[in-house]
Amino acid sequence: MSGDLTIREARDDELDIVASLIVDAYAEYAARMSPDAWSFFAQDIANVRGRLGDARLLVAERDGRLIGSVTLYTDWRGAQSGTYSMRLLAVPPECRGQGVGRALMEDGIARARAAGVSRLVLTAVQEMESVRDLSEHLGFVRDRSLDHEPAPGVRAEGYALHLG
Repeated sequence: MSGDLTIREARDDELDIVASLIVDAYAEYAARMSPDAWSFFAQDIANVRGRLGDARLLVAERDGRLIGSVTLYTDWRGAQSGTYSMRLLAVPPECRGQGVGRALMEDGIARARAAGVSRLVLTAVQEMESVRDLSEHLGFVRDRSLDHEPAPGVRAEGYALHLG
């Protein structure tokens, strides 16, 4: 780990890079899904352009290289009025353990607070223990009403952070 970490919104010319980064970060879960489920999920998570209408795409940059991203939704299914959602926290395996995911989540929380949002929600598939642990460490609590299946046979568990 060398230079300073910067969290900012992605630029239009970086969207393809971010799409690849997200798919690469989630590729470890492919073996746990059927090929059809992984294909559906990979296409969905790579569609960064399709999410920009109701979301902000945040990236982590160090030494001129993108090493993480998270999507902050201002309007997402299952999120009520006054609620933002965080989705697709992605840090490539070689960049994990350096505080990148935490910095992205903390920035998203700060942006939600600055917008006057009362609640921030997220979901994580059962295999994503590190995301669940980080979420709980940051104050998110389990919210079963947000549970859903983002792809056939893939179960996502919901968490909520009340921002007061």
